Amino acid sequence: MSTVTYSIRFEFPVDAARLNVILEADVQEHHSETYYVVSNFRMPGHGTRPTLPPIKIRQEKESWVHTDSGQATDLSSAVGKAIEARAKDSPTEL
Repeated sequence: MSTVTYSIRFEFPVDAARLNVILEADVQEHHSETYYVVSNFRMPGHGTRPTLPPIKIRQEKESWVHTDSGQATDLSSAVGKAIEARAKDSPTEL
């Protein structure tokens, strides 16, 4: 099984507060059945303590969904967009 690991930074919308929070996370891409383990969610400049538990996501057509439920969430969509943006910026590394 081949994996690629990198970090991303993205905006996560917090609907209840009507604001966007900047988060960083580590992404590990698994090529056997392409999915991504996203972990170590953190707020830049606020230490290294994770703010969210790890998630596993995959791209399904135009959506980014959780591998366990097959459902898209605001978090899976935001992370997926960051993964896509990184792939466009450095396509040879993915």
